[in-house]
Amino acid sequence: MSYLQKSILLLLTISVNGFAQTTSQKKQFLIQKSATINVADIKENWNPVLQNVEAPKPGISDSRKKLQAIKDSLQLVYPKKINHATTRTDRAPLPSPFLGKNFQGNTYNYSTPNDNDIAISDSNKIISVMNTSVFSYDANTNTMLSFVSLNAFGTSLPNPNSKYDPKVIYDPNADKFILVYLNGFTDTTSSITVAFSQTNNPVGAWNLYELPGNPLNNGLWTDYPMIATTDNEVFITGNLLYPDSSWQTGFNETVIWQLKKSTGYNGQTLTTQMHHNIVSNGKRIRNLCPVKGGSDLYGPDMYFLSNRNLDAQNDSIFLVHITDTIGSSTQTITAMPMVSNRKYFVPPPAAQPGPGIQLLETNDSRILGALLENNKIQFVSNCMDTATGYSAVYHGVINNLTTTPVVTANIISDTLLEFGYPNISYIGKGATNNTVAISFNHSALTVFPGVSALVADDAGNYSPLLRIKTGVSYISIIAGNDRWGDYSGSQRKYNDTTGVVWLNGMFGNTQKKNTTWIAQLALTNIAGVGITEANKSMNEMMVFPNPTSDMITVNITLENSEYLNFEIYDITGRLVKVLLREKTKAGKNNFSFSTTPLSKGVYILKISSATNEVLSQKIIKE
Repeated sequence: MSYLQKSILLLLTISVNGFAQTTSQKKQFLIQKSATINVADIKENWNPVLQNVEAPKPGISDSRKKLQAIKDSLQLVYPKKINHATTRTDRAPLPSPFLGKNFQGNTYNYSTPNDNDIAISDSNKIISVMNTSVFSYDANTNTMLSFVSLNAFGTSLPNPNSKYDPKVIYDPNADKFILVYLNGFTDTTSSITVAFSQTNNPVGAWNLYELPGNPLNNGLWTDYPMIATTDNEVFITGNLLYPDSSWQTGFNETVIWQLKKSTGYNGQTLTTQMHHNIVSNGKRIRNLCPVKGGSDLYGPDMYFLSNRNLDAQNDSIFLVHITDTIGSSTQTITAMPMVSNRKYFVPPPAAQPGPGIQLLETNDSRILGALLENNKIQFVSNCMDTATGYSAVYHGVINNLTTTPVVTANIISDTLLEFGYPNISYIGKGATNNTVAISFNHSALTVFPGVSALVADDAGNYSPLLRIKTGVSYISIIAGNDRWGDYSGSQRKYNDTTGVVWLNGMFGNTQKKNTTWIAQLALTNIAGVGITEANKSMNEMMVFPNPTSDMITVNITLENSEYLNFEIYDITGRLVKVLLREKTKAGKNNFSFSTTPLSKGVYILKISSATNEVLSQKIIKE
């Protein structure tokens, strides 16, 4: 890995804005393209995953100990008031969103947590990511386009280290995608892969770049990226941590990468600028969340949000503002501390059904999603509802953004379900409409982990809860509390003026593993205009081993009995073999077949009914 660096270390700005004195520095890099890949050409998909499944041993350094102690102390003050039967019915000023197409996305890929994110193009091509995998789908034809691991996606890069924390975004100005993920967990192995699609085709060509994960050469590594775009640039934030430390205790600072998009799309040397040592009132600001555009992109300025995410309770919100583009002589960074009218609390672990005590980890209360529309920023984070002791969603609104910003907030909660890892997108229509879709994972002692959503506005009005997907089992992957998220995905369909948002989150599958569910939400009844639910009967699907030399097994769980066709096609779309035509039963079904008659190469396994394509999966015969 090589970097053409033009490093200029200088004081960027010292300013007084309201209560805060803000200082920061910047460093410039020129990053050459590392590789060009074509997803359709990826043949090997080894998908190496190293997953530690043991709980921390008592008496040794436990990275969660401090945060867990805070959560335990809060639970003593605000114990859970368990309700096994009913959900809230008083949340009704706004109508519920309509559920359109919804279907299973990324299958369990031997990694946890899910780390879901999603992007959809104007032409209805979807990219859904989770830890270790990239899934693409055509919502026009209801067909899967590709399923590759992050390892396979980045196999042409000289970095054999673990690949994780993927984020994906669609750029409506360029009609292209940007994919970001991390490599390595030490200062000597850490890097940030940034991939720019050359076209709007997810399975086409991509330009790959590697940003240094230890950009200041001071023994740190990069964790937890977040991403948003302006009209001309893309902004990536990341936390620099000390090696052999957790994200709770090893934090050093959050940095902001500012990249020129056009050079990445064109495969040219990437113009970048990294902002670091961002300090407000003597303290470095932690976990900066970029604020995405609502109905469209904005720019050239960019906003970021942060809070005191590891405090047991707090009401501080930090608004960070970068003006202008890379290289501008007048560029500044300011940070404004604000006081919310409502405190946020570190969320407790969430309950789920299962033997003994089954809990889902909620981490801290950092801001997980934010958008700008009509001179307002709306944002969401994990929180506790002190009235119930449950994990919940904190929904904040910053009004008067460009004059005198003021933040107000509400806590979205339920009497039955616990909520975690929310995201937010603009779903409104019209110059004065501030309606947003807020989606999140749900779980309860009597409800398996799944995905829910509601709509809200900037005045504190909410719709009833819409349960999009309820899991079919609890999640059990590691010892101790299982991982429930880290984040989930949400994006407005930019060219749909009726108000449409696509999202993804996680549910528990029949193997007690985390699996991705993808859904389309709308303000109007889109089912009434010919858009129907995709893969309605498929709850869960797994194909293994893949690649294979002799045998393929497919696990499918169906809600209803269906007559299915099982067919093999070559990569050009030519039918090779009708394997079976048979009626399947509702519930779990296993289908296996020998690949011995096939020559080495890539094939497509298609499973379909008379009205619906259940599965279109690329398989590799070795």
